[in-house]
Amino acid sequence: MNEKCKRAVIFSGGGTRLMIYLGIFAALEEINLKPDILIASCGGSFAATVINAFPDHLSRKEYLQSEEYFQFVSGTVFTKHKKLSEIGFFSLKKVFDQRNAPFIEDVFNRYLVELPQDLSECFPSIKNVQFSKEIPTVIIGSELLFTPKESGQPRNEKKLYQKTIFTDTETANKIKPERLISNSENYKNSAVEESPKIITNFSMLESTRASVSDMFYVQPAFLHGKYFAGGAIDLVPAELAQHLAQETITEKKQSYNSVEEALVRSVLGFSGNKRLTETEKILTGLQIDTTNIKQELKGHYLKKGINWKKFEIDFSFPKSYPQFVKDMEIQWQYGFDQTIKSIKADNKYFN
Repeated sequence: MNEKCKRAVIFSGGGTRLMIYLGIFAALEEINLKPDILIASCGGSFAATVINAFPDHLSRKEYLQSEEYFQFVSGTVFTKHKKLSEIGFFSLKKVFDQRNAPFIEDVFNRYLVELPQDLSECFPSIKNVQFSKEIPTVIIGSELLFTPKESGQPRNEKKLYQKTIFTDTETANKIKPERLISNSENYKNSAVEESPKIITNFSMLESTRASVSDMFYVQPAFLHGKYFAGGAIDLVPAELAQHLAQETITEKKQSYNSVEEALVRSVLGFSGNKRLTETEKILTGLQIDTTNIKQELKGHYLKKGINWKKFEIDFSFPKSYPQFVKDMEIQWQYGFDQTIKSIKADNKYFN
């Protein structure tokens, strides 16, 4: 039986929180709480890739302030579904439908943001990054168990998604999938397969492309002949963290709003908010409080909102590259400072 490592950190969700996660990781390193394993889902997976790609927090920060990354962010392209006439009424219907994934939702054609299938086109500097032994990393995604042709059909209790764990071979050998099965009532009628699968032959960028492919936001990834979707299937992988480590450091997550909750229910067939409550009971370790992020970083944080003139979803992008560099610096410092504050408030670390 493999012994657990001492400490895991979970980076979960929020494609716009990458620099904040780098600030968190830098703070943990500085006060000798560097994790022995890094677990990431959704947007957190890209932060994990950058951490693996560069040797120290300065070079990691510089990459997310680079022209390469700025060009990617500022080049974001929305699909026709950004129109409120498209996404608004669709979301409203889902809010009122309380059933657990009654249909096989068409996630292949209904999504908000265009993203290349091959992320190496966008990020040539980190295209060859592999899972390393130096910073053992696990990325969470999901494999689709249905084809595009089945979209729109009644689900009839069929399992549609299987949680997928992307990592290296050595870390994979420490994971026992049967130990990760949840007995929660929340999953009883869900569209999620009970047991997860492990994949060890994907690069970190391929794994990231799978993990960020969240329902109705980004098109599923087609990799190695199969379709993969996002880490929302297990945004805070509590059982996995508990399985691998003695203690876990997590970010204090905000609840899903009514639309987000409805979309999770309609696609995956469980309650995202009930799941978050469960993870908080499982993981009793340090929580880094970032719930004030919108207030603290107002004007310096990529914000999703509604353009009422155009009646569509919109992002507020930095107006220039120098402004982008400044905003990213402020985000990094916020992540660093919130980590130090949270640790100082925890008697376990500071008596």
